[in-house]
Amino acid sequence: MEKGKKYVLKSFNGTRIPEEDCDDNENYWKLLEEEGTVTDYAEDLNFPNGSRVLFQFDIDVNSHGLECHNEKPNSLWILKTDLKEIK
Repeated sequence: MEKGKKYVLKSFNGTRIPEEDCDDNENYWKLLEEEGTVTDYAEDLNFPNGSRVLFQFDIDVNSHGLECHNEKPNSLWILKTDLKEIK
């Protein structure tokens, strides 16, 4: 994965189906098929094996009623395996 490259969210936490007990404000599965850009890597943070990247969506995440607390607006720490490169 390269910083600055465009990707699409193909799954969230390895699945395309929301968890049954998921609060609506944490239903990030609403963002499936949305595009964005990798902006940072998790190697130096508390994620195992650098398995996540900071993914900044092209859309306003808050407008979907979702919480988003990262320094960069509209960004979430996403598993690398949940992203598909846009060609």
